[in-house]
Order: sequence, then C-alpha cells, then structure tokens
Amino acid sequence: MSSPKNDIDKTTLLLLKDGQKAAFELLYWKYNPKLYNFVYSILYDKSLAEDITQTCFLKIWELHKEIDPDKGFVSYLYTIARNLVYKETERLLQMSKFLAVSQTNNNDTDHETEEKLDAAFFESYINNIIDQLPPSRREIFILSRKEGLTNKEIASKLAISEKTVETQIYRSLLFLKEKMKGQFTLLALLFLAQNI
Repeated sequence: MSSPKNDIDKTTLLLLKDGQKAAFELLYWKYNPKLYNFVYSILYDKSLAEDITQTCFLKIWELHKEIDPDKGFVSYLYTIARNLVYKETERLLQMSKFLAVSQTNNNDTDHETEEKLDAAFFESYINNIIDQLPPSRREIFILSRKEGLTNKEIASKLAISEKTVETQIYRSLLFLKEKMKGQFTLLALLFLAQNI
C-alpha cells in the first residue's frame, strides 16, 4: 500500500471526479512513468507495457466519476493495471493455443508424422526452459502447474502473498513463451496450454 505522501492529494481527486481535464493531466504526468515501469517489470515487453499503461489511464478517465477521493488512489491505479496485465497474458496464451489447434487441424496428411510428435519430447523441452527460471519462481511454477496447488495453497506453503504467487506464475509463462521460438513454438505452446 502506498504511503500518503506518495499518493495524489484529495483536492486533485475531487477535481478529477468532477471531470476536470487539468486534474487528469496532472495525474497522468505524475504516474505514467511509474505505472509503465510497474507493468514492464511484469511483462518485459515495452510495446505491451505502453499499451496497457495507456489503457489504464483511459479507464481512469472513463471511471472518474466513481473515484473515491478518501481512498488511496495509487492502490486503485495499480489494481487496474494488474488486472489488465493478467487479462492480456491470459489472452496471449489463449491465442497461442488457438493458433496451435488451427495449424494442427489444417495440416495435410503429409504432415501426419509432425502432428504426432512425441509429447515426451515437448515435456523435456519445456522442463529445460523451466529449469532456467530463478529458483523461487521455478518452485512456485512447479507447485502450480505440476503439483496442481492453488495460488492460496502455494502462498500458505511458502509464506508469501497470493499476489506474489500470481505475479511469479505470469512471469514464468511469459518467459516460457519468449523462449519457445522457432519451428516448434506453436506445438510447444499447445502442449503447455493443455497442461495448465
């Protein structure tokens, strides 16, 4: 939670709630760099981080009438950003799965052998990538994806917050997606999606 000195003042929030564009611009220039850095620290993708940061501020403007000046604005802003990050990551994974299924369904019989590539090969391939994750992140990912523990169970087991668990899992998935480039990318992503 942000400290009061880091939060935007109540007067500015009241002006924003009233629809004053000057208040919105003040807020934008104050928090845009910080929010971008926050999103980028999760996604490691500059373009996506820029898009999500802009979308976050658009949502703030759309919801300006609902802002409560008595509550911490920074927490509100970062919650919107975090939710957008999670939705975007899920969208990317679903799109990868869809593309993999589409490619498999459209293959000719000449590619039957390629379609039936040994799942053990992909499991080994993905495990090698998982081994490259930082130790704590790897442990969280394995507990989630291989042992089937919920985020709450993992948080309890490792004495960390559920938000930390969520962030580490999404960072792991993005790292896997980045690493799985090349001719087997789509099939590997399909294998991963089926095991999530």
